[in-house]
Amino acid sequence: GHFGPELYPVVAVGETGDALGYGSDILDALAGQGCPGHYFTHASGESFKRPDEYGTPELLGALAAAKSAGRRPVIVAVGGGVNGNTMGTIAALAGAGFVEVPTTLMHYNDATTSAKKAFSLVVGGRILSKNILGTFYLPQLVFCISETFLTLSTCSIHAAVGEAAKTMSMLGKANSQWGQADFHNIRGAAEFASDFTHIAGTVSGFERLIVFLESTLALKEKAICEGRALREARDRGASEEELGALADRRRVLLCELRSAFHDGLSEEARKEITGFLTVVNEEVIRAKAMFLAFSDPFEKYRALLFEYAHTLGHGVEAFMNGLYLRAEAAGIDYTEAFRLHGQCVGMAVIWAGEMSRHDGYLEGDGYMAHQALVYIFNRFGGFDFAPLRKLCDMLDVSKEEFCEGVLAVVRRDNKRGYCACSPGSSVDQLVRGRPGCLLRSADPSAELRYLVEVSEDSQWRVLEKAFEGEYDRVLAVSPEKECLTLESRAERANVQYSDSK
Repeated sequence: GHFGPELYPVVAVGETGDALGYGSDILDALAGQGCPGHYFTHASGESFKRPDEYGTPELLGALAAAKSAGRRPVIVAVGGGVNGNTMGTIAALAGAGFVEVPTTLMHYNDATTSAKKAFSLVVGGRILSKNILGTFYLPQLVFCISETFLTLSTCSIHAAVGEAAKTMSMLGKANSQWGQADFHNIRGAAEFASDFTHIAGTVSGFERLIVFLESTLALKEKAICEGRALREARDRGASEEELGALADRRRVLLCELRSAFHDGLSEEARKEITGFLTVVNEEVIRAKAMFLAFSDPFEKYRALLFEYAHTLGHGVEAFMNGLYLRAEAAGIDYTEAFRLHGQCVGMAVIWAGEMSRHDGYLEGDGYMAHQALVYIFNRFGGFDFAPLRKLCDMLDVSKEEFCEGVLAVVRRDNKRGYCACSPGSSVDQLVRGRPGCLLRSADPSAELRYLVEVSEDSQWRVLEKAFEGEYDRVLAVSPEKECLTLESRAERANVQYSDSK
């Protein structure tokens, strides 16, 4: 094949992907083609995105032994975005080939389309700074089996939408007359121009997918339990008969789950779900290609536009990951409060809109259009802060501690090196007028990256209001006013969404 007979695959997979058999299936398939290799499992989650969790003696020893034997090691990263980022860094440092097999939307349309691969600065389980140590390394192949999306969590789907909303907010309708004018200086903008209206038009498919994932969650959990039992049995040297029985039970459960989609849903429902998955992937990849294909492949200049809403997004993500560890130690269930990276970015899109509005840059229809890109996907509360507030209350975390904790991470943000910040200020990105039109800076270094200086007071203000639940809203239609409105999710708690097959 492409890598030649010297290929030595190193299949790396996180805990959930391992339990579902996604990593072992690929390793077994490669072994069946005469390419046996090494299997590496790692802990899942942002709090484990650190070098010591991945650069283990076992993994590095396998890579070194393969090279000494004249083999060509190729790391195959199977899983989500954290998996792709970290294993890409290991592949770059080890001089190994790199293949990504994304099992999440964000790994597929976001992580694989960026050359950036990185670890975070994590000390004692606390994320001090996101993606601070890394390199640039592209995969030789991206291979996605879309049926793995049927075992995603609802958090993961909301995370993909949160990142997509960020992209929609910063680019707007890039293939329009106004979009072409906004990005006239980007080589590739016309060839790959995205259109956010396509994503906004798939909300029905998004909602049907959330309902499907909730209805099949019990099947997925049973399959994961069988997978974990299989892993434990393999580790203790169980017989092939026992291992085969466990693998068969997991296979039956996953077949039942897939059948619930292919046979249990109507053709219309399947078509809408498939449409949502296709469009969100296609439009985000187009958006990334606008900047990365020609103009800024190393994401040092104009492509820093993709950092929109990541300043406060990274801050709240890092702070909450610390609270999850505290909750776990205290025996507190934090399932409802759990938010993935893309969900934090989605919330930060809303906050960026509010800061822009407060400073007079965004108003009227432009403000509504910007905020609606998140709120149209918030029927199920994936971008609500209320569950996070509840966890804060259970852990005796005050509003002041929350705001200061988030801003402490913001002060270590990796974008601060691009422009000078006055005392009490930070670097961020704001929108003006409408989606797709970002505020520019008088600082040439900052302007080149769509960065501006923002006061910590402004950031603190939106964090306080988020803590109080002021931004927990959903986009609705007002029959009386015949217009779109943003309504409180708490007031609409009795409105249920039912999926008609």
